[in-house]
Amino acid sequence: MKKIIACGSIKPELEKLAGDDPRLSIRYMPQNLHRLPDKLTGKLQHAIDETGDSFEQVVLGYGLCSNGIVGIRAPQQGLYIPHVHDCITFYLGSREAYHQVFSKKPGTYHLTRSWIDNQTDPLGLMTNEYTRRVGSEMAEEAIRTEIRNYQYISFIDTGRSGNESYRDRARENAAYFNKEFIEYKGADTFFRKILFGPYQKPDFIYISPGDIVKQKDFLK
Repeated sequence: MKKIIACGSIKPELEKLAGDDPRLSIRYMPQNLHRLPDKLTGKLQHAIDETGDSFEQVVLGYGLCSNGIVGIRAPQQGLYIPHVHDCITFYLGSREAYHQVFSKKPGTYHLTRSWIDNQTDPLGLMTNEYTRRVGSEMAEEAIRTEIRNYQYISFIDTGRSGNESYRDRARENAAYFNKEFIEYKGADTFFRKILFGPYQKPDFIYISPGDIVKQKDFLK
């Protein structure tokens, strides 16, 4: 069997592809940990340590994630990690697609259904997190400051039904914060690789048993 420890933000995509495959055991971590990289490291290490010896392979459904996985120690099976900086590569389908998008429009704030569902789009953060902490006026100022270097807000369409309301929400974000709206066609290719492999270079990094994940592993 295979143990996959993944960010909750990609749960819908993985669940759709995994079905009831008995070879897979998937543990989803809270999505909000991506905003708390210092806590992410410890939480992931705990989940890895709990895996034990009953699985042949252990795979992360995370990228570098603001260095949130740096410092993690691989279990006795070793550890396969997607060779990506964040989950946007998963949604676009490949490292090549990500680099093409980034090279053409580097200042893009990407949105997916999960980010919108979890209210971690800029409007959602402003209304539900920042307003609670600092009040409505300061909340808007804070989120505008946070995304000031972005020129575009995109919606990545992975082909699931019922996307119109999510597309509208992404457009609403773009209009409210005076950004240009873009839409990208996503793919499930990388999600399939997380579940089923092959875990080969350049798409995956292998960390040998007992070794520590380092930032430089992602720069190779």
